[in-house]
Amino acid sequence: MILTILIAFIFSLRHYGRDPALRILSYYFAFFLLSMGVEFYLYISPRDDRFANDLASICFGALVIFEFCVFSLLILHYITGPGRRLAIKLNTVIFFLVEIFLYFREFPRNPFFWMGLLEAGALVPPCVLYYYELFTGMNTTALKDRPSFWVVTAIVCQGACNAFLTASRKYTGRFGDGAYVFGILFYCILFVVFMRAYRSGPEETRLRF
Repeated sequence: MILTILIAFIFSLRHYGRDPALRILSYYFAFFLLSMGVEFYLYISPRDDRFANDLASICFGALVIFEFCVFSLLILHYITGPGRRLAIKLNTVIFFLVEIFLYFREFPRNPFFWMGLLEAGALVPPCVLYYYELFTGMNTTALKDRPSFWVVTAIVCQGACNAFLTASRKYTGRFGDGAYVFGILFYCILFVVFMRAYRSGPEETRLRF
């Protein structure tokens, strides 16, 4: 996984100026690399190292929130309807507030089960709005040539798999490690599909904030 995210990060830097909408992915990949470094530090630290455990908890919580914000901004870039854009912004604000509440309510216990499920559920409305505009619009560009299609489809697949695997890991006991491995696999697929999006070139949108 570290190798895949490192390749994706280098790839995103190489094509940084190709598509303005995808520039934020470079920061996402960098943040993910940082979280992998913290996870490795936790792995090599003594089990009762409170600093390592608290650092990993904070980093993972920040990653969940940052990941959702990145995905929402990516989708927002390709949404043109003002009402739908407002809905995505409100969805992001509500998600942020609820996630912060969940994190501090559970800390120092593990709050990430509910945080992960909430992230997957909160990504549903933006993705649905994107597909609504995609299939009701008059743009005749082939789907394979739209970076937005690759990005949003990857987010949908990752969100669905992540929710399923998060629940599986909690309720399958000793088989939970298998769910964790599958989660890593689907993250690798997500990074690869994001790299594929760069190959499609920039997509014409009416970006408004």
